[in-house]
Amino acid sequence: MNIKELLKTVDKGWVQKPKGFRVCYQKRVNDEFMTEYMPNEKDNPLDSDIVAWRSAWKLHQATLTDGPEIAEDELVNIYVIDDTGKRIKYYATDLFEVYNPYP
Repeated sequence: MNIKELLKTVDKGWVQKPKGFRVCYQKRVNDEFMTEYMPNEKDNPLDSDIVAWRSAWKLHQATLTDGPEIAEDELVNIYVIDDTGKRIKYYATDLFEVYNPYP
């Protein structure tokens, strides 16, 4: 095996570090749920999963409403994804978390 083959093999089986993180959420617009991201897909992603999860929690806290119905500005199904769109586990519990889950 030469170096080139070694690097190909290692790249295939090695756990790759994400290149960035985004907060994924849904909000109600005209009775439909739209999926959005923070930062949006045109902007650079966040460089830390911790910052992404803290941002997700702050968005959840800032947009939560008291009523039984979901308000137009309330965010639901808030979680963190990596640069490939894969969900990221919450760093404190090592579980897949969703803030303000809505069926």
